[in-house]
Amino acid sequence: MSRIDIDALEEEWDEDGGVRGPRRRISRTAREKLARLEIGRVTMVDRGRVTVLLGEREVQARFGGTMRGEKVAVGDRVRVKPARRVSDTPRVVERLDRDTVLARSADDTIDEERVIVANVDEVVVVIAADHLDAGRGFADRVLVAAEAGGLDAAVCVNKIDLVGSGVESEVEAVEDRYGRAGYPVLRTSALTGEGVEALQERLAHRWTAFTGHSGVGKSSLFNRLVPHALHEVGELGRYGGRHTTARVRALRVPGVPGAWAVDTPGVRSFGLAAVPPEELADLFPELRDLDCELDACLHAGDPGCALAEAPDAVPGDRLEAYRRLLAALQNPTSET
Repeated sequence: MSRIDIDALEEEWDEDGGVRGPRRRISRTAREKLARLEIGRVTMVDRGRVTVLLGEREVQARFGGTMRGEKVAVGDRVRVKPARRVSDTPRVVERLDRDTVLARSADDTIDEERVIVANVDEVVVVIAADHLDAGRGFADRVLVAAEAGGLDAAVCVNKIDLVGSGVESEVEAVEDRYGRAGYPVLRTSALTGEGVEALQERLAHRWTAFTGHSGVGKSSLFNRLVPHALHEVGELGRYGGRHTTARVRALRVPGVPGAWAVDTPGVRSFGLAAVPPEELADLFPELRDLDCELDACLHAGDPGCALAEAPDAVPGDRLEAYRRLLAALQNPTSET
């Protein structure tokens, strides 16, 4: 098959989302052309169109023929070919390697990950102060995914205005649970604004992804951080919440230098099917540094496991969370 340059390949792009005919190899000349193109950052992907941050401006682009078979996520760094004519649109022609990813599967039975965001610095897991039981299980899963993808992570207890004397101790238990593992825990109220300033300070000079169960107040909190986001607001109830964010997108946080907040759709489950069970312990900071005699120890009470010698080395609730997730990954019939 003859080699072609990037311009010829671009002409074969089909507006319906594919390239006519088999994919061709890119010549050395085309590769050199790619290397000279401007690099941008994806801020939104929507129906075959992509918004890219180039310098300080955002531009609307479309995928070039060289992107056949490639998937792009918000946060990806891409090379952008400028429009050749006034009536034309810039084209994304290459996705660069990712430094970090936050990915999930539909559940623990489907070993097919969807990258939610790429190259962000941190993920903030939003849980609701009035539904802490559901929030803890969800947060445990997201924190594992963050560790697997190389991201920093924090937990945000939202709706703190709903906390009364009977719930305060539960919030403190959450702070202890994750604080002892090294994860910062913030308290916020999207309704009153409590804690929002501290959250804004954390976002400075970073790209931060927000995730959470549907209805935990993430959209309301995001509206506080980015007033022009204008999200609809849903509530968490007995059977979950209403999805109020339709797509992943990154927005500048006004008044906070260098801060970009990435909103993600609320979900009811966060699958970890791509995490091998034998690697799960390495994704729990409390278990990672245990000096076990066994390689890839599952911390299930086998001889040589450090937990057998020091059963209190890991807080009981986090050890229980680990074992619950391990069981789910070993026998992926339902998500826990």
